[in-house]
Amino acid sequence: MSSSSPAILGLRQVHLDFHTAAAIADVGREFDPEVFAATFTAAHVDSVTVFSKCHHGFSYHPTAIGQIHPSLTFDLLGAQIEALHQAGIRAPIYMSVGWDELMADAHPEWQQFNEDGRWVGKGPRDLLGWRLLDLATPYADYVLAQTEEVLQRYGPVDGIFYDIVRQDIAGNTNPLRRARMRADQVDLSNTAQVQQWALAMERAFMQRGHQIVQQSDRHATIFFNSRLRLDRDAAKGSRAELPAYTHIEIESLPSVQWGYNHYPLFAGYFQTLGLPLLGMTGIFHKSWADFGGLKTEAALLYECARMVASGAACSVGDQLHPRGKLDRAAYTRLGSVYGRMAALEPWVRDTQAVAEIGVLMTETGPRFHVVGREIDEGVLRMLLELHRPFQFLDSAADLTPYKVIIAPDTLPFDRALASRVQAYVAAGGKLLLSHRAGLTPNADRFALDAGVEYLGDAPHNPDYLVVGPQLRAPLSDYQQVLYERGSHVRALAGTDILAQVGEPYFSRTPEQYMSHQHTPYDQVGDYPAVTQHGGVIYCHSPLFGAYRKHAVPHYRELIGQLLERLAPERLIDAPGLPTTAEVYLLRQGQRLILHVIHAVPQRRGEGIEIVEDILPLYNVRVGVLAGIAIERVYLAPEESNLQYTNEQGRTWLTIPVVHGHAVVVFE
Repeated sequence: MSSSSPAILGLRQVHLDFHTAAAIADVGREFDPEVFAATFTAAHVDSVTVFSKCHHGFSYHPTAIGQIHPSLTFDLLGAQIEALHQAGIRAPIYMSVGWDELMADAHPEWQQFNEDGRWVGKGPRDLLGWRLLDLATPYADYVLAQTEEVLQRYGPVDGIFYDIVRQDIAGNTNPLRRARMRADQVDLSNTAQVQQWALAMERAFMQRGHQIVQQSDRHATIFFNSRLRLDRDAAKGSRAELPAYTHIEIESLPSVQWGYNHYPLFAGYFQTLGLPLLGMTGIFHKSWADFGGLKTEAALLYECARMVASGAACSVGDQLHPRGKLDRAAYTRLGSVYGRMAALEPWVRDTQAVAEIGVLMTETGPRFHVVGREIDEGVLRMLLELHRPFQFLDSAADLTPYKVIIAPDTLPFDRALASRVQAYVAAGGKLLLSHRAGLTPNADRFALDAGVEYLGDAPHNPDYLVVGPQLRAPLSDYQQVLYERGSHVRALAGTDILAQVGEPYFSRTPEQYMSHQHTPYDQVGDYPAVTQHGGVIYCHSPLFGAYRKHAVPHYRELIGQLLERLAPERLIDAPGLPTTAEVYLLRQGQRLILHVIHAVPQRRGEGIEIVEDILPLYNVRVGVLAGIAIERVYLAPEESNLQYTNEQGRTWLTIPVVHGHAVVVFE
């Protein structure tokens, strides 16, 4: 794949879905190009992704390759592009790849089959879902022929957005696919070989699509959706596919599908890869095509504020009514939020995140069947709540920009990673390990000098935390239960013990038990819970995954105090700021830009996360370790000056009010 120049993204985008069934008899009948463009202009939108082909398989323009929607009587796509361009709005073009109901009916042999020989996706009696097409069949050529047709009809285009570019991990029994694998001498009984072949085949499709678009329109944006993934193995994750993209779009509808941990986790990784970022949420109360379900303005503000605070542009997903008319209420609400984002444009374009802590990702595994996500989310939650800026790292990442590297819970260290981390520590970097992180892939010993010897699993589950004098209240106030089984280690010579393991009277069994849950603390054990060996701190308990599971504030307090020992000169000091607030620091040329965001998502209904109310914070005192000579501090976009003081290299100021989102600029 050839690399391309960075994409110039619209900062306030709309992703305009248009998946329209054949039974709809009046497609586009109320489309008015002037009203269409004026609605977006009034809502401060500068880019709209419009549809060539949808999941139903229909095209929304004349086509010799596919099939135009049976009730569409004109070139809707062309009319949309023309109207948007006349208003100065970009119009990238959407194409559905993995889902195409027309082709699934016309060519059932092009569908993906699971390991039992059944079609993957929507069954004959299912109400929801789609059938998944196989890119190892001639269907891939069909999609790329559609791409070439669109490029010829509408070029030069602003961009191409390919959706659902994925293959099910069990999709290996399609006869056409199996014939290709046999020709490539793949052992069909070897799952690893089958998955490796499938990944290479997907990437070959991306390469072909990228080349077709680039050869036609060199400045067009190109993105392949449904592929972004975190993986500690850089070769298996998204890093290896970067040359196919001009930018990264992080689709993340938090209300139902993804939750509010998803976006900052993905942004914290993709920030490190060097491509422009775009965050994507939805206008819907729930998820895609939730017609009549409108997200609260407070939620939209929170989600878009997080995007710009991570250095990303904003995109909000909507679905056009079949008749071609936009919903006035939706765009009034979006316009209120995008109006603020438009006012902030001078301070959100061309920014780079500043982080002090690097987190070695634990997540790995085939797409949608990963392990380790809950551990990474535990780290994410702790660091957000501790107000310590962070980024997530894969095995190929540069460690040197970070004050501290965290290796959480179960992350194994192969020889290459152990060597890199050991060199980082030898050069003065700090390392925080928990549980089995840092062990060899065989999990028999530590792969680097951690100051402890690994002996196996801890003898008791749960056990307790008994801190020494180096750690302060509230850790010292009582023996905190550690719910998940930890590791049994022995401190080596020269290692300080910061906390001991507290043992219960006995571990609960069906035959021996006490009261309702676990047995209470009895005595200090003979092995450590927390140690420090130079610049390396080790915790015997899987604190990060446990925090994601149990949400014990004591665990976060422990990690916070340990980070203070490793990096006492924190980048952002915000005493008194509640854990519900988030802080982000960006660099823009000679400026530093601080974002303070406050929202309180609540879980209501069945798995729905809601942000409904903006809860303002008053007189927020913040100190930033700027590292530059500060001549002016002010709030954006109003540019009202703030009083500040410089104390030992830290710039202190007070934000009068944070009404959901405050932006402070350090000149």
